[in-house]
Amino acid sequence: MISPLRNQAPPYKLPSDIVYFHDWRYVQHGSVNWHTEDGTRASMWTLDPVPPLRYEPRLLPVGIELKAQRARRTEPFLRPQMTDELYLFGGTVIHDEGMYRLWFDCWPSEHLDHPQFQMGNFNHVRYAESDDGESWRFPELGLVERNGSKQNNVVYGPPLFGPSGYHGGCVFKDPSAPAAERYKMLYQGRFTEEMKEQYLRERSDETDAYLSGRSEWAGLFGAVSPDGLEWTWQPEPLSAQVSDTHNVCEYDPLLERYVAYCRNWFFHRRGIGRIAAKEFRRFPLSEEVLWPSPSMAPDELWYVNGKTRMPGAPDYHVMFPMCWSIRSDKFDFHLATSPDNVLWNTVPGGPLCEPGDPGAWDGGIVAPGLGLVELPGGRMGIPLAATPVPHKHPRLAPLGVLAWAWWPMGRLVALEAEVEGAFALQPIRTEKRRRHLNFRTPPAGSIRVQLLDGKGHEIAGRGFDDCDWLCGDELDREVTWKGEGDLALPENEVLTVCFRMRCAQLFSARFA
Repeated sequence: MISPLRNQAPPYKLPSDIVYFHDWRYVQHGSVNWHTEDGTRASMWTLDPVPPLRYEPRLLPVGIELKAQRARRTEPFLRPQMTDELYLFGGTVIHDEGMYRLWFDCWPSEHLDHPQFQMGNFNHVRYAESDDGESWRFPELGLVERNGSKQNNVVYGPPLFGPSGYHGGCVFKDPSAPAAERYKMLYQGRFTEEMKEQYLRERSDETDAYLSGRSEWAGLFGAVSPDGLEWTWQPEPLSAQVSDTHNVCEYDPLLERYVAYCRNWFFHRRGIGRIAAKEFRRFPLSEEVLWPSPSMAPDELWYVNGKTRMPGAPDYHVMFPMCWSIRSDKFDFHLATSPDNVLWNTVPGGPLCEPGDPGAWDGGIVAPGLGLVELPGGRMGIPLAATPVPHKHPRLAPLGVLAWAWWPMGRLVALEAEVEGAFALQPIRTEKRRRHLNFRTPPAGSIRVQLLDGKGHEIAGRGFDDCDWLCGDELDREVTWKGEGDLALPENEVLTVCFRMRCAQLFSARFA
């Protein structure tokens, strides 16, 4: 799929009035200038002898790098003993109208060693809600019978998903859908023989090669709901795509597509695939977007993807790809970012989250859940699923907890100057009049800001020497020049913002 942002050129208008430094999209790479000794710009083409020249790059970024920031974690807020289940894992959180809504997977213990159900393939989904992300309510919904009673918080389970079962799903709100289908669910299910025969008749050219020769087929299935509680199963498979992981889907208004992220196999190595579809009905097969790179160890694989967006800035797509190390049976997760929900790159800085101490609640598996949301106390976080034992280790019930992996608000990636650094943003067009920074420096560090007009000239009174001292640890500090915060820019004028940093981390620059 061709990106809708391809070949766009500055000046840019920021969709969310903020620059997060997740990648280099808004950072100028500098320009090339060769000058003669008298300062004249030399032509690239000449028939005359080339005189002595000097290289004078303009707005060249120097002394800076991007570093993904390690997550902190809370104590578990959800344990199996709180849910009347022995096994729980995964989860989707949506912060909706001031309330945190959670859908999480439960693995029925009665399916252990069951010849028909096979553990993990016929899970059910429970629902909880919270006002603060810590204390959760488990409403008795009366929708699905579980252990002989409907007095529970199960929202999706047998018989609602028919014979397909349920594994590794997500819940998302679809702003493009009619009210009756506002909430949607994507997950892996099993094909019946009738489903398989019909699929081969109608879509034989859209079959995952991984299914070749297998008698039992798996694929992606969907369900719809008006409220996230009462669900209707879609019996037609979305695709014949093996994806026994935490599948993710959303509707992207810019692409006007449903975009899903799932598991792929490429040269028999697990990776992360991407699907773009016009309808939540028939999905094409996925295409690879992340595959183990040469910089990874030969036994490392990409597993869960954890795709989400920055709170309040939907133009910043992020993913928490989980790496499985075969040699140690270890999970940890990293960070990948995208400017357009099409092109992806991993961010330097190593894993964001690793297992805790052996025997602790997080000493085995740490896996990203779905939904990066704002949390109380100037934080943002994702659900963190964890177990005390590694992935393939024998599992003793009760097993699985949910906690928060969290960061100070907006601090997922730092643009860092370890000593001295400088750079300029691409030219921007904005109607906002003030500039706010999210940054951290030691007492000896600093950040200074300069503003240039559309012709590249410094705006009077908005130079580096005029900039008031920016030092410390600030989530949202207004930039001022001798006490004045206004950008001093004519309406609709193009603006270039330049930075000089010393021993500093810059997380975002916001217009307000």
